[in-house]
Parts: sequence; structure tokens; C-alpha cells
Amino acid sequence: MERDMVDEPSYKLAYRFRKVLVPITPDEKSQIAIEVARDFYTRYGSRITFLYIVEDNDRSKEISQLLSKYTGSMIYELKVERLKEGETVASAILEEIKKGMYDLVIVESRGRTGVEALLYNSVSTAIALSAPTSVLILR
Repeated sequence: MERDMVDEPSYKLAYRFRKVLVPITPDEKSQIAIEVARDFYTRYGSRITFLYIVEDNDRSKEISQLLSKYTGSMIYELKVERLKEGETVASAILEEIKKGMYDLVIVESRGRTGVEALLYNSVSTAIALSAPTSVLILR
């Protein structure tokens, strides 16, 4: 019996995740999120925006170096936002999600899960619970 050949997939996923936000920090832990974002860019043509929230000292130069190291020839936008008085990193990211009307947010987990994540103010948990869009948490 002859098998039917399957054409190239239509990638319906590409239409769901056109605009992707990727919050990053100036350390190598953000490498995985950057590489996943690059994959969305390459496979689905997603427009990628990286977001760096400055808490205390501005390490934007390190962010630029990190991105140039892992993005290759990818075209992306980098937004740098300073944390405002009384604002948390999670609330600043959520504000950008709402303002930018993103289809997907890719965040990295720092390892805490469940009740521990809630007690210790996990940024990825706060985003997953409050974001008005899809959230991909990388472990």
C-alpha cells in the first residue's frame, strides 16, 4: 500500500504569534529565551521585541553584547525601560505587554515553582497569571 506524501506544514502557529515579547536580563541565563525567540523569528516570521527592565544600575551595554552574541542576523527591537517608583519588574513587563499588544511572551523561569514561586515573587509566575496573552515559560 502506498503512503500519501505530506506537503510542508502550513504553520498555522505562525499566524497566532506574529508579535513576540522576550524580557531578558544581562546574564547568560537569558541565552535560552533569546535562542527560542530566534527560532520563532526563523520558523514563523515573528517580530521579536526584547525588553530589558533597568532596576538599579543600567547594564544596557551588556544586553547589547548578549544579543549580538546569540541573535545572529536576526532583526529585532530592543526596548530598555527604567523601573518607576513603586513598580516591580513583573508589573513593568505586564504594562509593556498591554501597551504593545503582543501575541506571545517568552520568559525564563529561575527555578521556583508552585507556592514557593508565589511566596518569593516569581516574575514568570506573575506574568503567567496576569498576562492578557499567551505565555511560554522556559525552564
